Amino acid sequence: MLLFCLSLTQGVTTLPSKAVTQPQFIHDYGNWTYISKPGLPVKINAGNISIGNNHTYICNLKAGAKYHIYFYGDWVDYDPLTNKTDYDIFVYDPTGREVSMHTESAGLPEHLGTTVYDPFFIPETSGNYSFVIRNDDKESRGAKAGTFMIIEHLECNRWYEIFISRKPGEEPFEDAYWAYEFATSSERIEVLVEVPDPPEAYLDMYEAQLYLMANPSQGVGTMLNGMPLPWELGLYGEMHDSGIYGGYRLDAEGFRHVNASASCEYYGQDMLIDYVLPSAAAGTGNETSSDANRLFLYHLALIAENGEGVIRFMFKTDFTPPSLSIENPIESAYSDQEVDVTAHAYDGESGLKSVLLNYTTTDWENWTAVEMSLSENDTYVAKIPMQSPGSTVKYRVTASDMAGNMVQQENSYVVKSKTDMSIALSKTVLDSGESIGVNGWISHGSVTVTLDYTWQNTHFLRTVLADSDGHFTDEFTPDKAGTWTVTAKWSGNQECFPGSSNTVKFTVEKVSTSVTCSVNKATMVTGETVDVTGYVLPAERNMKVILRFTKPDGTTIERETYTSSDGSYELIAFKPGVVGRWQVQATVSEDEAHQSSSSSKVNFVVNETWLNQYKLYIIGAAVAAIIVVSIVILLSRKKEEIEEEE
Repeated sequence: MLLFCLSLTQGVTTLPSKAVTQPQFIHDYGNWTYISKPGLPVKINAGNISIGNNHTYICNLKAGAKYHIYFYGDWVDYDPLTNKTDYDIFVYDPTGREVSMHTESAGLPEHLGTTVYDPFFIPETSGNYSFVIRNDDKESRGAKAGTFMIIEHLECNRWYEIFISRKPGEEPFEDAYWAYEFATSSERIEVLVEVPDPPEAYLDMYEAQLYLMANPSQGVGTMLNGMPLPWELGLYGEMHDSGIYGGYRLDAEGFRHVNASASCEYYGQDMLIDYVLPSAAAGTGNETSSDANRLFLYHLALIAENGEGVIRFMFKTDFTPPSLSIENPIESAYSDQEVDVTAHAYDGESGLKSVLLNYTTTDWENWTAVEMSLSENDTYVAKIPMQSPGSTVKYRVTASDMAGNMVQQENSYVVKSKTDMSIALSKTVLDSGESIGVNGWISHGSVTVTLDYTWQNTHFLRTVLADSDGHFTDEFTPDKAGTWTVTAKWSGNQECFPGSSNTVKFTVEKVSTSVTCSVNKATMVTGETVDVTGYVLPAERNMKVILRFTKPDGTTIERETYTSSDGSYELIAFKPGVVGRWQVQATVSEDEAHQSSSSSKVNFVVNETWLNQYKLYIIGAAVAAIIVVSIVILLSRKKEEIEEEE
């Protein structure tokens, strides 16, 4: 007897075995046959179980394993006009308790799953299970042939382990061969067999042989409870006419599919079968994976040649790595901060096996591995603990599926200490020309801090040195009125992030001004000049003063002058061009720092010269004198003429 042991360890199903010389039963069901291990077809010839009789088939099964158990063959008959054989099957566990009974109508195959709806039988306890096949004496009209088969069913894209052994001269070789079945819709299969290396074990495998046993979509084999049943003759080593199906065997003799087998040449050599379904078996291409009949049933035979050890094997049909993305990756972190790494990982074929986070601060000279935890909606999370300032953390998320496919995503971030800064002002309102004091603090001492004074998008940068405790001061004199802001900044270093303080505001108000104006003479004659002088308060150099002269006709003339450091200004030798009453007024214009102001108006008069004033009188007198002289001359000449006439 061969005893299966099934346990799950780290995603690998382990199937160690040992041979037992004699089966033991606690009940008697008459004629019986002991099946030494699953995977061996039992041929029941016509007439072996006559009407009214039964035969018991006993096999050691392991709790939790999944077995495909079926009884079919010539006796299965759907023709309504023929005499049919009616086999009923009763299943008993190792204690003799009836587990299930199956009494389909004559000619119909029994459903030997855990329930009649399940394709597989999963034992609750380990031990010898008895399958009593009875030819119903009431309904049966024959005793046709059939095949009774128990074989362990394995899933694709999972690793399994089995102890296998063959020593020269040791008989029987029950630990030397094992068989399993699996079903898939994939047209490509890799069978990976890992053989332990010496000195862990000394094992030389004779062969791993893959057999395509059923393809119901092509009429080879049939379906029962959604699972293919093999082409029956193929279970006994026969080959299908296509040369694709059957040939199943568990010894060194018989048919071998060249492109579906692998062998070892030395101890510890691994084996790989890379099998692609022939086009004749794949069909016309009209079939789809959603077609319930498009399932291919395979048997795998593992045969040892010499030695012993535990081999690992997998039926791989998933060749697509999982999808993986790192969600919201960060570029920097504080040294007192744990970092949450979030990844989205999904595998729609074989399923995810693990999502692993590896991180390093030594550029992968050494690293730490963390298993990421499933949160929700295919989101996995893990934490990277606090790291030292100045570190660069590189991390790698690896998602692996059950078939061994994997994908990686990498990222990195820098770790530095946080920089805190603050500033305060000595006042918030000041007059133009006044200075403002800034007091500040930075969490790292003895560094150079930049103060950014800003007025209407114009920046004035000043640097100050913080003391060992991080305190710093500055005094600044704005040259423009209006609203200002000031912020302290630091550019950072290898171990500390850049920082900036709060931004504070202050207002510089424009200075009130006053101006006086005076002239050096109140009256003058044309051609003369006048000097205009005055003072501007507060006294500052180069303040522009506009002097506006108003002519007698109301039109104006403007002249510019600038103050000296004492606030005085002057306009020397202004020459009025028009006789009459003039006015002059001094104005200080508004600028970025000063308010405008104007003086009172000062009058002065421009007169004509003495000659211009009496010119008409002189001319009149001259004309009168000329007239008088002319008259006198005329009268004298008249008198002379009269005297001469006399």
